[in-house]
Amino acid sequence: MTSWPEHLEIRALTAADADVIAEWRYDGAWRIYDPGVLSTDDGYLAVAGRDGGPLVGYCCGGAEARVPGLAEDPAHLDVGVGMDPRWVGRGHGSTFGATVLTFLRKQADGRGLRAVVQTWNHRSLRLTARLGFTPSGTHTCIQDGRPVEYTVVTLA
Repeated sequence: MTSWPEHLEIRALTAADADVIAEWRYDGAWRIYDPGVLSTDDGYLAVAGRDGGPLVGYCCGGAEARVPGLAEDPAHLDVGVGMDPRWVGRGHGSTFGATVLTFLRKQADGRGLRAVVQTWNHRSLRLTARLGFTPSGTHTCIQDGRPVEYTVVTLA
């Protein structure tokens, strides 16, 4: 495995990036986050090492970041992210998250940011708290035929 890049950037997602991401598989309960095929036309962006460094994840803002049944909130831009499973749990979440948030704050036009995290995913909830998000409620939707509860977190 390549080493974690010293600096990250957000760039356009290429078809080759989408192909790589479609192969990512998470372990255990985190399999629910397996990304499948992402479209370069749906607002997904690559998170990668600066100046041609390795792809480490992806992000999106807006409708693509919302789970089924979660209504748009005009006061917030919805945020979605995914990190290459090889890097998950290795202490890079804060750097990755801060890079994405800095970029998406510029896209938010003064709105806050909102994300949803499956309620059982304490690791990601701790990360969102470290990044300044606060819980603002829950949202339950049906995914793959079963109810899934999310914790809604917001950042002013």
